[in-house]
Amino acid sequence: MKSAIFLLAVVATAVAAPSLSKVNPALLRSLKTNSRPNIIVSLTRTDSILASVSSDAASMTHGQRATAVYTALKAHADASQASVLAMLNSPRFFSFHVQSFWISNQILVEGADAATIKALAAMNEVVRIDEETVIRLDDPVTSDKPSIQNEWGLVKIRVEEAWALGGKGAGVVVGIIDTGARHTHEAIRDNFRGGTHSWFDAFLGSQDPRDGQGHGTHVTGTIVGNNGIGVAPEAQWISCKGLNNLGIATQRSLLRCGQFMTCPTDYQEANPDCTLAPHVVSNSWGSAGNNGFYDDVINAWHAAGIIPVFAAGNSGDSCSTIGSPADSKAGAIAVGATTSDDAIAEFSSRGPSSFAEAHKPDISAPGQDIRSAGIASDSEYVTFSGTSMACPHVAGLVALLKAQDLTADYNKIHSILTTTAQRELTFGDKGCDGISETEFPNYSFGHGRIDALAAVQAIKGF
Repeated sequence: MKSAIFLLAVVATAVAAPSLSKVNPALLRSLKTNSRPNIIVSLTRTDSILASVSSDAASMTHGQRATAVYTALKAHADASQASVLAMLNSPRFFSFHVQSFWISNQILVEGADAATIKALAAMNEVVRIDEETVIRLDDPVTSDKPSIQNEWGLVKIRVEEAWALGGKGAGVVVGIIDTGARHTHEAIRDNFRGGTHSWFDAFLGSQDPRDGQGHGTHVTGTIVGNNGIGVAPEAQWISCKGLNNLGIATQRSLLRCGQFMTCPTDYQEANPDCTLAPHVVSNSWGSAGNNGFYDDVINAWHAAGIIPVFAAGNSGDSCSTIGSPADSKAGAIAVGATTSDDAIAEFSSRGPSSFAEAHKPDISAPGQDIRSAGIASDSEYVTFSGTSMACPHVAGLVALLKAQDLTADYNKIHSILTTTAQRELTFGDKGCDGISETEFPNYSFGHGRIDALAAVQAIKGF
């Protein structure tokens, strides 16, 4: 303990006061027990770079927007990170693993010691130093309910009626950041986009999609699955394994996936081709709320014309349990979970969030006892519950809407989802922040439960 306290003192006294303010107090506390934490070094923000790209977005195609975002952010990172990377890669620091991220203008330093933190904090280019974020997946709740071919969630949101009016999502690409996918499963194999830029494994660099956990395969099936399980079965899907087979993600794995979705690469993270960027990204993962660690990625997706959808979390039913990045200030569609009788699921995280300015969650969708693809075989189906199961219902609906109008941006999609949401629901007696569940928007259902038919009618102008 004495040596750990001494190490903290080295950082606190050897770094000048203005520099010390750059180091997250939580990181300083962590040094008491971990003398070599993994750190994220943040340099100048990307806001002004993205604003410049967004100002020209109206005249660009989807691929051109993503390319412009990548080009601008990569140039910004290369210029602003040069001195910091040169120092970290010098003989003095050769033992550290260092990785640069253009999407957020950040640098990972693995196993940084007090001297490294001191040297980084003293650099003018460095804005902030944090310990790397680690996220553990909320395991979905399994169910022994019998499998049914006609899924209740799809019936509840009137998806077949929406298909009859506007098709099943053809022409849209959905990105999924999760535990991967069993791409040979009968329900999802035919609409995997395939090729060299549709899969990235942030852990082992596998060449083909894999999923040793099952969560990602289930999510993928609900978004685009055939055989009666998916909301948008004619949309294509791509995937990034940002959570390992234990359901654990690191900040670096999620940043790498964020970059992949903005500008897809091959499985070796090389040969970027931003014209292959998806139209929507489904994220059934998150951490405790009030954490903006993913805001730069979400901002980049907005600039690239990519719609971000996040699960609200499974920490309900108390108020202010909504997680991050669902409560992002940058603007993400946060999804709560409903039951088959249109009540809010007991596990579904509630607002409000002191972090986000908007009402969270934004919307809710079926999330309890949802049947989708499993990983035990290419024909297995399993039933899970969680906001992780609600989020892909919304991502699939976004795909149906984008199929009608590929130019529809986040604001338009968000407006359609929230204004067409079903509000004749089953209400409980629990309200948050003085707002009951019968008032909309509220902190349980958000603006209501999604209605695919009404949403498609709205985007078609009916």
